[in-house]
This record gives sequence, structure tokens and C-alpha cells, in this order.
Amino acid sequence: MAKLHIVGVGPGSPEYVSPAAHKAVQKAQLVVGAERNLKLFRGEIKGESLTLTAKNVEEGLKYAVGTVKKGKNVALLSTGDPGFSGLLGSMLRRQLTKDVEVNVIPGVSSIQACAAKLCMSWDNAVLFTFHNDPRVEKKRDLAKAVKEGKTVLALPDPNTFTPDEIAAFLLKEGADKKTNVVVCINLTLPNEKIIEASLEEVSEQKFHPLCVMVIKSN
Repeated sequence: MAKLHIVGVGPGSPEYVSPAAHKAVQKAQLVVGAERNLKLFRGEIKGESLTLTAKNVEEGLKYAVGTVKKGKNVALLSTGDPGFSGLLGSMLRRQLTKDVEVNVIPGVSSIQACAAKLCMSWDNAVLFTFHNDPRVEKKRDLAKAVKEGKTVLALPDPNTFTPDEIAAFLLKEGADKKTNVVVCINLTLPNEKIIEASLEEVSEQKFHPLCVMVIKSN
């Protein structure tokens, strides 16, 4: 039976793509994903490919499901892990998975890569993602966690809630301006960069959109 394989492809480096991900792509008759993700499998895609962009996500996801219903295997490439701020959530919110068989292949998320890079245990950390989800309630939950002294791992949204905007919001909500922040940029890539600063200093800077924030009390 044809399946929709929702494939986690890691934080960016080809070294973090799992053998299971390669196998799913090699066997797929359609591979769907952002351009940077498709490039991770250059030479392995034997069937059709479709590049996802901000403008065609809805159409692209429906096309993927429609192709599975026609009896073809599809690999849907999701940056990081599909289950954390990934395409699995996008599919579930649109109720696109109910009529097809789905196989989720986990990947290394940027959150995991960030924790590993900083040699930190994150089993007690509070996780937030603001990718396409800058709800006021979630922002307030973030402020509450920071003011309570919890370690926070957060994915900023590059358009609506950037690291400097997050920092400014937390300061407005009464967080200590000296709170320690680490911003991990382009994790696993050659231009990877780690910036450590106070909450106040972060509020005054601009950062690359591919980043993870770690916020913790001093």
C-alpha cells in the first residue's frame, strides 16, 4: 500500500540526515519539500519532485496526499523533526492525514542540536515554538517561565517574533535585563555561530532567521 512518509531531515547538515530518511526518499515516486531540503538528496530523487514555498504550502501538501491516494509513495521533507514545529503539525491541522497511511520518520531538531552544542541537559527545559504561531497566550506563558527561573528553549519566528522582539517583550513583562541568553545560529552548518548575551543586549541586536534561543536565569 502506498504511504505518505513525513521525513525529518535534520537541522541542515547532510551529516544529520538518517539512513531511514535516505531510504524513504530513494523509494518515493514524489518528493516534496523546501528547496534547501531537496538539495540534501541531490542524485537520490528518482521520481517527481515538488518545491514547497511560502506561497504554495497548502497546494503542495494537498498534492502530496492526492498522489498517495493514486497509489504512489510520497516523501514529504520536514526540516528538523516533523513533530516539533514541523510538517506533521501542518498536515494534522489541515486534517490531511486521515485518509492515507502515514509513516513519520523522526529527525534531529534544531532544539536537540542546540542543546548538544551547548552540552546541556534539556529534560527539565520548557520548549516553545513561535513558528507561524505568535499567540499572545503563548508569549505570556514564555514570560511566566522565564520569570520563574526556568530554562527555556525557543524557536523564534523570523517574521513575527524575532529574537530581539522576544527579548524586548520579556523585558516589558518584567524579566531581569541581565537574564542570560544564548542564540544558536545556522546549527550544524559551516557558518554556525553562537552568541551569548544578556536579555537587554539581545533586544538591541538583529539575528539570522535560522536560530534557536536558550533563555535561563543567571
